[in-house]
Amino acid sequence: MTNPISLPTFDYAQRLPGRFQFPARMTVLPLPNAKLALVSPIPIDEALADQLRGLGEVAFLIAPNLLHHLYLGAASERYPSAQVLVPRRLKAKRPDLRSDAELEDGLPPALREVVDAVKFDGAPVLDEFVFYHRPARSLLVTDLVFNITQPRGLLANLVLFLSGCHGRLAQSRAMRFMVKDAQAARVSALRILDFGFETLVMAHGDIVREGAQAGLAQALKWLLPERRALPAPH
Repeated sequence: MTNPISLPTFDYAQRLPGRFQFPARMTVLPLPNAKLALVSPIPIDEALADQLRGLGEVAFLIAPNLLHHLYLGAASERYPSAQVLVPRRLKAKRPDLRSDAELEDGLPPALREVVDAVKFDGAPVLDEFVFYHRPARSLLVTDLVFNITQPRGLLANLVLFLSGCHGRLAQSRAMRFMVKDAQAARVSALRILDFGFETLVMAHGDIVREGAQAGLAQALKWLLPERRALPAPH
């Protein structure tokens, strides 16, 4: 088996209302023919655009859920020839944004060659899509779990502590209120865990390169059937 490639990632020190410091990450999915898909675009200045040009041509811009769209408009203006992929309900939430295809209809062929997508069903306020990049053997999630091991600022520490995500790989307690159909969410979680990923890349927090499957299974344990054994760490 060949060694997996590493997905390029770019971090952004995002500040939310109330001076809440919340790190955000854009992940690049390399595609055949030197094409790129940018998942959760962050602000892209000329320096970052130069780095992306060195990786290939930006062909797709992806909003992976209903919350990660703040910088999608600026990215679509910078890359007018890129195809913008969004969850269906984002079109109603942000009619001002350009969108060319809905993720519920499946990935375009250029993406399907190396990427699989699963929607985390049962949480309509989020409508998150999870992506598995096969050559990198990497699973890409957005708000499904967090792994902020060193929060910055008093408010960030407090919020993460209250949500059960402080300093560790975990799913926010708020997700239990977001999930309206536990059975649908359970089926999605099992499908996601069936991918043979070795690396877990999230939009918020440290990338997990060791024991990624076991760590995600533990974070999603409340959704899993009791008889389901957690994957052993590699």
